[in-house]
Amino acid sequence: MTFTLPGLGPKTLEKLSRLNLHHDRDLLYHLPHRYIDFSHISTINKLNPGQNYSFKAQVADFKNLYLRGGKSLQKLIVTDHTASIDIIFFNQSYLSSKFRVGESFAFAGTPTLYKNKLTIFNPLSGPFNTNQILPIYPETQGLTSTWFRKHLKLHFDYLTKNLRDPLPQDFLQAHSLLDLKSALKNIHFPQNLNQLQAAKKRLELDEYFTILSQQKNISPPRFVLKNYSSAALIKSLPFSLSPSQKIAWQEIKSDLLNPTQSMNRLLAGDVGSGKTILALLAAHLTSKNQKKTLLMAPTSILAQQHFTTFKKFLPQYPVYLLTNQHQLPKKLPKNSIIIATHAALFKKDSLLPYLGLLIIDEQHKFGVKQRAFLKENDSVHTLTLSATPIPRSISLTLLGHLQLSTLEKIPRKSPAIKSFLVPQHKIRDCYRWLNQDIQSRQTQAFILCPFIEESESMQSIKAATKEYSSLQKIFPDLNLALIHGKTKSEERQKILKDFAANKIHILVTTPIIEVGIDFPNATTIIIQSAQRFGLSQLHQLRGRVGRGSQQSYCYLFNDEDNETINRRLNFFVRHHDGFKIAEFDLKIRGPGEVFSTLQHGFPSVKLADITSATKIATAQKLYHQLLQQHPNIKFPKNHHPKITTLN
Repeated sequence: MTFTLPGLGPKTLEKLSRLNLHHDRDLLYHLPHRYIDFSHISTINKLNPGQNYSFKAQVADFKNLYLRGGKSLQKLIVTDHTASIDIIFFNQSYLSSKFRVGESFAFAGTPTLYKNKLTIFNPLSGPFNTNQILPIYPETQGLTSTWFRKHLKLHFDYLTKNLRDPLPQDFLQAHSLLDLKSALKNIHFPQNLNQLQAAKKRLELDEYFTILSQQKNISPPRFVLKNYSSAALIKSLPFSLSPSQKIAWQEIKSDLLNPTQSMNRLLAGDVGSGKTILALLAAHLTSKNQKKTLLMAPTSILAQQHFTTFKKFLPQYPVYLLTNQHQLPKKLPKNSIIIATHAALFKKDSLLPYLGLLIIDEQHKFGVKQRAFLKENDSVHTLTLSATPIPRSISLTLLGHLQLSTLEKIPRKSPAIKSFLVPQHKIRDCYRWLNQDIQSRQTQAFILCPFIEESESMQSIKAATKEYSSLQKIFPDLNLALIHGKTKSEERQKILKDFAANKIHILVTTPIIEVGIDFPNATTIIIQSAQRFGLSQLHQLRGRVGRGSQQSYCYLFNDEDNETINRRLNFFVRHHDGFKIAEFDLKIRGPGEVFSTLQHGFPSVKLADITSATKIATAQKLYHQLLQQHPNIKFPKNHHPKITTLN
């Protein structure tokens, strides 16, 4: 199908094709990318500099002035019954035939003071450009925003004559949404800002729904679980569940008990929001059903911490720890709860029988082999925990591979962590401050060396050892210790025990402390070469301090003076909300980079914010409500021309 709109010649069609517009519907969905509000109509005597106006005036004088270099300037004096004003155009000598002296025209522009006189440069004119909130469209040579405004206004009824709204009327009314034709009319010709926002809300939701309607079917669960009560366990906890924890638990529980599709849910919550307890509740329900739970942790430190927590709250259940230093019994009960590190897990192949629930802590640390494991076991209920949802995870929720539950941070008594970006010439000053702070407040610190490989190489260990030696000279009066990925388990445990007892002032480490470390007396973390870390990982690392009652600090050392890097790191310094940080990370990186390793055919959305975890979660919930009320609803693939089938 091609354009049926009358009056489009071959040259115009060729120009439209440059913008990937080939059909009537394409033109209807060629949405403005910004707006200028020229709806304020005024007389000339009331015009103020720096504000947008529309006004009607008569041309009193027109001059074509030729400048050096072949350039020209067109100067008009226009007047109404109240005053006159100068209008200036550049290099448009043909305007002498348009703006004839004595004739009246409608103008839209922004007055400015030029040579102490109120002047308007390059105003718009004509009925399609004035007295309105003006949409500005993506353009190409020969097709301006004026062309799109004119043709869309003249032919809107023709373009929408066969328009079908996929959303039922009862759903629109229940959620205060515009019908599709009204939304398109208000996105192109908004009468006021409220109409414009209502149009954006409806069309944005259409984009989310169109993507969600194309998600793949999730496999049915390997085992159908029965609803055993968790009320006694929840009552036995030494704290009450927060409101957001209660909501998330109902969502997780509903997924686990769904007989038609397995759970694949991302539980996203900032440091200290209580994700582990919800994982424990899910494991408890699974174990009650005589099925195994496997919790995968990226480090042995975090695995040990989870093991201690699960043993404490589930003393009557078979909880086991699997690391390179801890082995499983030869025969596992059917309802075992296994806490395993990635490294140790993939040496085993006997855990899969009776596996009902897979809990993944920080999936972004997975390698190729681990991801293949997940793909092969997509019929197992899967719960992914993330203290900061990385861009990949946020975007996967939109694509429908993950459902999203969010937790609000449980308020702590400690003050917010103060964060600073430290330039190279201030590093020595920062170290001097740290030395004084540790001795005066009797606190402790982490200094993180810049090695971010998935598994630390011997080269990075040698470099960390060298940095440790340098730091010992900088802090001669303090007790320092070093741990890294190759530190033997017994030695690591001793160092951490000594650090907990305040026998060590500064722990020099690599990013193995990213998760699973909880020392309330550690109040400062210094992250060297911070530009090499993603913002989400920096947020995780910052969360290693601020766990006690004293003021805590995070210092970022940046080795590169780069505008983009400084923008990223300065955003991190100013913000503490993990969701905002992850969303900004995705905006900076762009969806192309995030999706390059996922799949082809990602949609070119125009309004939907694929970086917003909150908006995605809201759209998912509305979409599932829609399906419950109207299970046979269909979204045609060409409902939005820029959204393509996801492969």
